[in-house]
Amino acid sequence: MVDINYLRTIRCCDLMKKPNLIHISEKSSRILEIPLNGKTLSTPTYFPAISSYGIKFSLNDLLYLLKFHKYPRVLISAYDLHHIKKTEKKKVLSLIEGYRKTGVIFLDSGLFESSWKDDERWNINAYRSILSQAKFDLYSSFDVYRAYEESYEQFKKNTYDHILESSPFLNKTVFFAIFHESSPTQLVRLVEEFVEKHSSLCRNIAVAERDIGKSIQERSETVVAIRKTLDDNDNRSLLHILGCGNPLSMLLYSFCGADCFDSLDWLKYAINPDNYSVDDFSHLELLKCKCRVCTELPYMSADYSEKVLLHNLLFYQNFVMQMQSLIRNDNLKAYLHKWVGRNVVDQLEKY
Repeated sequence: MVDINYLRTIRCCDLMKKPNLIHISEKSSRILEIPLNGKTLSTPTYFPAISSYGIKFSLNDLLYLLKFHKYPRVLISAYDLHHIKKTEKKKVLSLIEGYRKTGVIFLDSGLFESSWKDDERWNINAYRSILSQAKFDLYSSFDVYRAYEESYEQFKKNTYDHILESSPFLNKTVFFAIFHESSPTQLVRLVEEFVEKHSSLCRNIAVAERDIGKSIQERSETVVAIRKTLDDNDNRSLLHILGCGNPLSMLLYSFCGADCFDSLDWLKYAINPDNYSVDDFSHLELLKCKCRVCTELPYMSADYSEKVLLHNLLFYQNFVMQMQSLIRNDNLKAYLHKWVGRNVVDQLEKY
């Protein structure tokens, strides 16, 4: 049962300033500017994500790296914050607060980490406790996966209840409702029905890349379908793709109407800026990269792992600026023809 007090707070979302739609370009690509506590977030954009699952770097070290080098955005898992040792939590929360003065923080609900660690103790109440402690600019609903024996209607109710209970927590933050489903068709249906029933909570939604299809064509078509649904309600609604850091995928999804992305790619691979390949973490020297991290002091003398991370961060920052420039100048379609071929792009224009 959804607490009526949470439903009353839905009105708080109207206090948030809507994004400014700066430019609409080919297919559904566009530039938006979102005012955030004295800062401005421009889209399309990318959030380097930090996670405790399968990553060898500590949350504290990564936050310090991002803050020290003034990287403008980060996505952090509430699950990881919740499980920091009490002796370290105050220090990390202080670091986050300092970062937020100039950088944009996206707080994720932590379903990814809790699921991989099979932690059934992680629930919406634990998530809410972190929401009350940490400083952030954007945050997601407490999302859930569909259980094997759960019917569509049961899962829909479960998803909707968690979105309603999660939103909006603060009236100076941007809220993203997260949706999961077992097939792209059902995912689109789930979003469509939610938009119809709760239009005031659909300013911003997020879907996982793994849920939107198997092939890049199917995934792109799913993004198109979701974008159409959102535009029918409000064309300034943001669409975030969770777990997406492949440059070519980001280009295609932006063409189809996605606005922002996050992933762990920057922590796991070495990104080649010349051909957009995602290579082994140990292969940085093989890329023969000419970026300033790879060619200038003091980066040259940095620890190898730190150098790869900084190389990736610089790539993603330059890449989102390039995407924005392509859209502003109505050149994204021609660029996609070069990198993914006319067949894929032309097919999407028919959809």
